[in-house]
Amino acid sequence: MRLEGKRALIAGLVAGALAALAMPPFNWLPLAVVGIIVFVWLWDGAPTARIALWRGWAWGLGHFAVGCYWVVEPFFVPPADFAPLGPPAVLGLAVVLGFFPAAAMAAAKWVVLRWPYLGGRYRRLLLLAIAWTIAEWLRGHVFTGFSWNPLGHVWILATPLLQGAAVFGVYGLSTLTFLILAAPAAGWRASIAALVVIGGAFAAGLSIMAPDDSVPAAAIAHPIVRIVQPNIAQSEKWQPGNEEKHLRRLIDLSRRPGFERLAAVIWPETAVPFAVQPGSPVLPILATAVPPGGYLLAGAERAGQRFKDGIWNSLLVLDGRGDVRAHYDKVHLVPFGEYIPFHKELGSISTFVGRGSFDVGEGHVTLALPGLPAFAPVICYEAIFPGEIVGPQTRPSWIVNITNDAWFGVSSGPYQHLASARLRTIEEGLPMLRAANTGVSAVIDAYGRVLQSLDMEREGIIDHELPSARPPTLYSRWHDWTLLVLLVVIGLVAAVRTRTH
Repeated sequence: MRLEGKRALIAGLVAGALAALAMPPFNWLPLAVVGIIVFVWLWDGAPTARIALWRGWAWGLGHFAVGCYWVVEPFFVPPADFAPLGPPAVLGLAVVLGFFPAAAMAAAKWVVLRWPYLGGRYRRLLLLAIAWTIAEWLRGHVFTGFSWNPLGHVWILATPLLQGAAVFGVYGLSTLTFLILAAPAAGWRASIAALVVIGGAFAAGLSIMAPDDSVPAAAIAHPIVRIVQPNIAQSEKWQPGNEEKHLRRLIDLSRRPGFERLAAVIWPETAVPFAVQPGSPVLPILATAVPPGGYLLAGAERAGQRFKDGIWNSLLVLDGRGDVRAHYDKVHLVPFGEYIPFHKELGSISTFVGRGSFDVGEGHVTLALPGLPAFAPVICYEAIFPGEIVGPQTRPSWIVNITNDAWFGVSSGPYQHLASARLRTIEEGLPMLRAANTGVSAVIDAYGRVLQSLDMEREGIIDHELPSARPPTLYSRWHDWTLLVLLVVIGLVAAVRTRTH
């Protein structure tokens, strides 16, 4: 609290970096406690909102540089045309994202300086938690959003502690997490209270979780679905001449023993090594991976009759005749990864600075086909956005998440992506079957438990009965309105304490 100038900035930088190591795959929770306590202390010691802003930015710079280092990986995938831009891209991303915790720290300091009676040691934590949550919510929405590693992910190893997301979503879970991790900064009484809350939340979460649903009740007919993980390195995926070999690997994995009893086979994002157009000759070949009376759910680039009509990052649903029975086009594209902002206006310039741009899908959908429970398709990056993966149509019975995390090698990125997917199942109360090219493919139940998985860089399949859905959760019905209620309640608690002390 007494640090000033550069020493305070360095302390913030280190504390933010340490807090990032509490995220998957490291999950070193004590470092999150250290990081958040230092965040609070630096805020306490800042004499002005401007100084608080820069301290918060230093904390965020360290946090996101470490937490998002995996962004460098795609730059080094052959042909690696832009490899020198990788490290600056990670640093630039961290510089921008750092302003979100900075804004939280500065706004909270401005409020306390304007109304000094709000500066009590308990009320300051309530105030900071509100500011933190608003900043984290804005990070998930501003400039298309980047809801990566919200603070609530620190509990990923303790699934019962994640169940609050079914009520308040992951942002609300982050609010409560901030208060718990910051409690030691308010003294030993607050620390004990935080431990009691953790114990109570764990017991409550455990009590609402149904028994392990890895084998559904025999009285209910659950279709069996096969997830295919081909483990094709990104450097080989689009090499000319490899198309037939990769397609054969996918088909062979799909047709392994047990093929006849399947309701569906799921391939990862852009698994089909061709752009699929109407009437494409590859469709009858894909049909050989369709189980009898079932479907193939394949990630592919979907093109119009003419390529200039558009090309989409899609999930195609094919039947045994090779007919495309349904499709979903990705809605939330990755800026500079899947599209160049204003690429149509920039014309040839956008092609020079990237590898082309996908077109945006029309919206999230629920796909319902005979013999297969209705499902919500989600492609890769879309799984990180709370409340944005299920369309307004009839509620589905499960979620299909296809992804190609091969871009990120064996870095922390795929594990953090899996954590986001698990939170979406809790929020929506729906199970998810996740197919990843190089991992991590998984069957996740409606409580966020991983029932079966294939880890990184393993070729294989998962055959699993479709887990049961839960009744609609509060969050699935009201989305972030429940978060607003939580923040209002916290604000009222702070106001009541203000009037009585």
